[in-house]
Amino acid sequence: MQIHVVRRGQSLWGISQQYGIPWQQIVDLNGLEAPDQLAIGQTLLIPTQDRYTVQPGDSFFSIANKTGVSVDELRRANPQIEGNILYPGQVLRIPQRPKTPALVNAYAEPFEKSVQHAKTAGNALSWLSVFSYHVDEKGNIRPLENDDDLIEAAKANNVKPIMSVTNIKEGAEFDTELATAVLQDEKIRDTLVDNIDQVMKNKGFQGVNIDFEFLGRQNREPYNQFLRRLTNKLKLQGYVVSTALAPKTSADQPGVLYEGHDYKAHGEIVDYVIIMTYEWGWSGGPPLPVSPLPEVEKVLRYALTEIPKEKLLMGINLYGYDWTLPYVEGGPFAKALSVPQATRLAYTRKTEIQYDEEDQAPYYTYYDENGKEHIVWFEDLRSMSAKFDLIKRLDIAGMSFWNLAFPYPPLWPLIKDRFNIQR
Repeated sequence: MQIHVVRRGQSLWGISQQYGIPWQQIVDLNGLEAPDQLAIGQTLLIPTQDRYTVQPGDSFFSIANKTGVSVDELRRANPQIEGNILYPGQVLRIPQRPKTPALVNAYAEPFEKSVQHAKTAGNALSWLSVFSYHVDEKGNIRPLENDDDLIEAAKANNVKPIMSVTNIKEGAEFDTELATAVLQDEKIRDTLVDNIDQVMKNKGFQGVNIDFEFLGRQNREPYNQFLRRLTNKLKLQGYVVSTALAPKTSADQPGVLYEGHDYKAHGEIVDYVIIMTYEWGWSGGPPLPVSPLPEVEKVLRYALTEIPKEKLLMGINLYGYDWTLPYVEGGPFAKALSVPQATRLAYTRKTEIQYDEEDQAPYYTYYDENGKEHIVWFEDLRSMSAKFDLIKRLDIAGMSFWNLAFPYPPLWPLIKDRFNIQR
């Protein structure tokens, strides 16, 4: 697979002729709903063999990113090219590469569209984490309605269905007081462990992901104790146990979001740890890339000092945000967009998608019908490929996507092209 960046004046027909493949194959692979509406700067996944035709603006680095090989591998495969100068129309040989083993998780909520998106992801996943079962102050678990279809969609593709458990208070958000009530009472912790075990048996889950957030320092050790009790019980039955942790760069990072998450303890206790490496740019904050790669790398490099690499998964967002400018603190929240939505908006507003090479993130600006300027930061195949390269460089276990409510059809064949999916 190769990544093509649409240039001004290009059509789907012209791109298909350039690569010598039927245009319908590109449509199907990328899930294009309007094939005649390509945004400048949009990325397309192209099924090709072992050749790459140099495009205007290409470099060894950009071609390596598009094709999933290293710069050194690309140079060794093309000894006829001296120096760094490439010319449009040159044909490079793309070396064969072994696929890196990886675990791939995706979160999904029990909605009809999420079920369909789970089917689209198919066997590109190792786990499908059904989000989420809420706990109460007594350690009881509120039944999650309509999750059977998600569980069956996972099993149909040989994907492990995972039970996601959170301290989200009914009708609200992650709740510190709720977590405190559960975690600081040993009997309630034990009740919750037994209830999780029972739901897993009843529903046919094959693992559990604990996503307790905004715990505060007071719940750090009680949370560790709960995880020890849970893991000891479930691992004897062959279940997979994982946690989702806030992105930290030091053990003593202040803030209620961070202080309750003990990286070292989680690395010792559970099977896998998902680091939620996104939300630098968030809906209520100033416009920023959602997951700028240098910041993601800082977090993961710290995590590797506390957590074994074979247990560590990078969190990856499937969404972006549309901010109205100028940004005003406390003003209207940015609107969340899927990759296809962001791309269609760029086409509709006749603006060109740019790419930030430092943060490895696409973005663009536009003006709405009221004359207000907007900026959109989102993801595309280039930013995903850059994240995949980081996973390989750090030699960590894999990745976890939030969430399948935001569809991105070409992502899954790209993953299967770059990784050997572990189960």
